Amino acid sequence: MRGEINPPEQCHLVHLSKVTRSHCSGNIQYALTIARYCTSLKETPTLSSFIDNISKRQIEIRWNDGKCGNFPYVWLRDTSPDTQTYTFSSAMMARNLTMRDFNVEVVPQRIALEDDQLIIDWPTGVVSKYSSEWLRLRNPCDDEMRHRRRQVYLKETQLWNAKEIASRLSRYEFNAVINDDHVLHDFLLSVCRDGIAFVSGGTPDAVARIGQRIGLIQRTHFGEIFEVTTKADASNMAYASNKELPFHTDFPSLNDPPQVISASDQSSTICMVFQLQMLHMLQRADEGGLNLFVDGFHVAEQLRMNHRKYFDLLTRVKMEYIEQGYDVHEGIDAKPHTFYYDMAAQHRVIRTDMDGNVIRIQFGNAMRSWFYECDVNEIQEIYRAMKLFTDYCYLPENILKIQMENGDIVLWANTRLLHTRTAYRSSADRPRRLSGCYFSWDIVKSRIRHLRDKLNHPLNQPCV
Repeated sequence: MRGEINPPEQCHLVHLSKVTRSHCSGNIQYALTIARYCTSLKETPTLSSFIDNISKRQIEIRWNDGKCGNFPYVWLRDTSPDTQTYTFSSAMMARNLTMRDFNVEVVPQRIALEDDQLIIDWPTGVVSKYSSEWLRLRNPCDDEMRHRRRQVYLKETQLWNAKEIASRLSRYEFNAVINDDHVLHDFLLSVCRDGIAFVSGGTPDAVARIGQRIGLIQRTHFGEIFEVTTKADASNMAYASNKELPFHTDFPSLNDPPQVISASDQSSTICMVFQLQMLHMLQRADEGGLNLFVDGFHVAEQLRMNHRKYFDLLTRVKMEYIEQGYDVHEGIDAKPHTFYYDMAAQHRVIRTDMDGNVIRIQFGNAMRSWFYECDVNEIQEIYRAMKLFTDYCYLPENILKIQMENGDIVLWANTRLLHTRTAYRSSADRPRRLSGCYFSWDIVKSRIRHLRDKLNHPLNQPCV
């Protein structure tokens, strides 16, 4: 089936040392998007008038630039920015109103415009004051507001092939990521957009330090921070030999959402699919050991365009993944303890949302079991679909091939990009070594939003 794709010549090798360093606020990602938002956040026009539409239970607001918005009574009462409605503190923000006691038929007792604010007296004695800017940023009738608000979820991605990502690959300096919030923001935003970004100049403890900057490292059955090097009692294919590995995503054997699993000699724990992975090159190989990445979202779209039947099959049929073994961790007594695991999960190779957008890729041939959640007559076609998906992954035009040097760090989306490494040779006294860890998207995106609030970033979104 590879002949149907007509692969081009050998893919291009990218040396990180030759990738232009990305800097902070002077070269913020999404420049056009920011410009559009900055325009929308210029000095807010003043309130000019209002109409109380009793039949629709809404207040129509007009600004002096001609724009207007309709605000339902119930929404205005529910979102009133006052200390009776919300608890505000340095540690939290939460709504005090409970739906059990909330009057969804509430009607204002008095409505007025004073000092460029909408003032409403409510039957419970609460007096709400909504500034012109507050109302403008939350106008339910404004399509730009809806577009802007959707950005809070940081779901925008840009798919890539090897040529496209090589032209915009993001590389940041370790000290800047550690010390400059603007750089940390842009580094994490690059990962949201492209699924991958690099850091250079990492110190031996770089994984722990970047993990602390991001927030929470996600613990796995390999611990929090792990080391990758070839060893005799390998608990993972990456440690088993210096031979080339196949393209894969990590941990297809784990479930998402989280579920309780059992483990010998350990109490029950919570595991989920680990959504981002970070690796730090401590000692590169003497020869080989290149890191290869492919955008699984891009591959899925190629499959959808050229082989729709197989795309649909991989979005529908669940594959089973099994992972059994053990790893050694330091216990609370500072002594090594053996952790035995027996993971089992089912996943579709390609997951889409309700609109058909590809939102997750999960595939690992080493852990794939014999069981398929489908009719027996579909099994042959499933193998053809997996083979074709894999063939697209190995198209040189799709592969980002990176030579990582000592101190280089990569953070990538494990449920978007498939990754591997080439075979390598190292001397016994200087083995190839990496350290790494995992993160969840929730923690990474939370950090981006927190940084935007802290930095008063143009893309910051109102909380209340």
